[in-house]
Amino acid sequence: MAKILMIQVQAAPYAGTAYLHSAARTHGHEFVLHLGSDLDPILRCVRDEQPDLIGFSCMSSLYSQILPIARRIKQQFSTPIILGGPHPSFFPDVIHESCFDMICIGEGEFALIELLDALERKQSFVHIRNLWVKSGGTVHKNELRPLIDPLDDAPLIDWSCYAGIPVQYSPPIAFLIRGCPYACSYCFNETMLKLYEGKGKYVRHFSVERSIQEIQQAFKVFTRNPVVFTSDSFGLDLPWMDVLLKRYTELTDLPFVLLLRPELVTEPCVEILAKYKCHCVAIGVESGSERVRRDILNRRYSNKLLVEVAERLHSRGIRLRTYNMIGIPTETKEEVWETIDVNVKMKTDFPRGAILTPMPGTKIVQIAKERGYLDDDFLFEDLPTTILSHSVMKKIDHSWIQNMLFLFQTAIVLPWTRPLIRQLARLKPNVLFHAWFYLVYGYLHMRSEGRSLLSYASYVFANRKYL
Repeated sequence: MAKILMIQVQAAPYAGTAYLHSAARTHGHEFVLHLGSDLDPILRCVRDEQPDLIGFSCMSSLYSQILPIARRIKQQFSTPIILGGPHPSFFPDVIHESCFDMICIGEGEFALIELLDALERKQSFVHIRNLWVKSGGTVHKNELRPLIDPLDDAPLIDWSCYAGIPVQYSPPIAFLIRGCPYACSYCFNETMLKLYEGKGKYVRHFSVERSIQEIQQAFKVFTRNPVVFTSDSFGLDLPWMDVLLKRYTELTDLPFVLLLRPELVTEPCVEILAKYKCHCVAIGVESGSERVRRDILNRRYSNKLLVEVAERLHSRGIRLRTYNMIGIPTETKEEVWETIDVNVKMKTDFPRGAILTPMPGTKIVQIAKERGYLDDDFLFEDLPTTILSHSVMKKIDHSWIQNMLFLFQTAIVLPWTRPLIRQLARLKPNVLFHAWFYLVYGYLHMRSEGRSLLSYASYVFANRKYL
């Protein structure tokens, strides 16, 4: 038996970590998860657990936090360190950091199984597919294995690594579809499509039977709240969705929340959702300016469609949550107000606003650099750890953008406040605006997912440093 210690700096449930946990345990290995970014407890954990492997799952926005932790671990311990997750998949050159012994690119379940097996047997692991491994001054850059297909071949998710810690106050999560067919400019999806070109079908669904098992696994750990289907591509396969939701309602009386692209919220889709008493649908408006959506974000739908989608959902008693961004390159102040206006026309129940975080490696960064909104040497270290923080863009009114984030939701749910907000947005950002924002944000977020106050407050407290 080999032991892996996974270190996760953010107190949030990661589906990827839960799948790796299952992969390790079902093949006879030990998996220990440490949550938190404080260095001393991490070093004590490494000393106490004495793992054979230390792993980090890394999003780009957290890389600047993870790197110094990995460096300190490497200074005191000889244990090999592997970096996985989205960041090394898109930026494999991080292998040249002296603290990382290997990186995992793409789907990691079967690569981890082979790696732990090799560690247990004290065999070489330099040629395991999906891994780049340092050995003898050489970096072995192994090819990607095909995408897991059928998806049911993946290990059944095991959330129990999060049991007994604040993460369990998250709503039950079911990630039933992998892959997305769209190519938004601010998303890594286009890069992932190219990465896996020729490696199998990119968008894959679990079978209905397996999907139910995935949901049941979430029920074992998370508190009793409405289930959140977190995949981006619900609505692509309506017959599958119909059967799945029928089985879901036979399994539990809990309502559910799911994500949909506006183009997929068709009449047949909404009929299915209404039949099975969907609590809330979340869609990405992103910007109310059709120019910004088309030319900058590569999201090609009209405001007319957005209003029709909202009417479709509301007519069947389904609530609507929208995702919106401000601080987009070339976006004018009036176009920010267009985003507010389209949400008002949609009668959005639970609007959410965020400041655009441009992830290096995405098209939006190239666009921003070409138009003078980012410097050519823009780095990961410049990224905020949360989309609710500040803008890294140049050529924008930072105080105004910050205030508009603070007052964005209020302007939509209380449209009569618009003249007042126009005046308040000119002021210097302050603690009162900040406090008001979190009060409104928390209330709407909690209601959009139908969560209890206790479970929501516990989860927010555990993640307060990322808010």
